[in-house]
Formats: sequence, C-alpha cells, structure tokens
Amino acid sequence: MRGLRALAAAAALFAVASCGGGGDSVSGVSNGGTTGSTTGGTSGGTSGGTSSPVSTNAVSVGDNTFTPRNIQIAVGTTVTWTWEASATTHNVTFADGGSGDRGANATFSKTFNTLGTFNYDCTLHGGMSGSVLVK
Repeated sequence: MRGLRALAAAAALFAVASCGGGGDSVSGVSNGGTTGSTTGGTSGGTSGGTSSPVSTNAVSVGDNTFTPRNIQIAVGTTVTWTWEASATTHNVTFADGGSGDRGANATFSKTFNTLGTFNYDCTLHGGMSGSVLVK
C-alpha cells in the first residue's frame, strides 16, 4: 500500500512539473536566517487529496501529517507551514521547489499568485501530502 501511495505522489509531482505557484521563503534554517521571497508562476496545478479544502493560510506540520491537509485561499495569499515543537524532520515540496528539510519550530511560506490547485508532499514520508486550492 505504501508503494502505491509513493507512486501516486510521484505521478502527481510529474503532472504539475511545469506549473508554478508563486514565491516562497523559508525560515528555521541552521543560521536562523530567512531566504528572500520571490513571486512568479504562470499556470495552475492538478487536483489534490480527497477531503474538502479548509479556508485558511496556516498549515501545521506534524509527524506524518499536514493539518489541515487541503486548504483554499484567494489569489495573492501567502500560506505558512509551521513545524510543531515535537515534529521530526519533514519538508514541503511542490513541483517548482519547496522548503527543504526542516525540523521542530521551523516555518516555510509560499505566496500563490496563480489560480489552480497546487499539490505538495513531504518527500521523506510517503503518503504525507496536501493541496492548496487558489481561487
């Protein structure tokens, strides 16, 4: 079953490989700094997940979970993923990049300037995935 999830995640990443969602920034890096934010993206992604999206711009990263898993936002909104204090190493990976591996109390932010559904995964843990619906 885990292999099927990994295969599905790989297929989803392949399907959105040419899609963009906007800029991103990362904090919680070893030197305590934050990378600069960029903007961009030209097209939407594919559908993600099976649960209805929640209207929020905040996602919690826990051990093997994103909460909420699927969210919905307006164009131009910045979403922030925050690793829980007890979280082990995870990442937030979109087809056009992501957070890199991060641990407890880290954050990652991405601005979505394009309509569409943008799927993301933790590449370290099969089945740990979510989506951002931009309306």
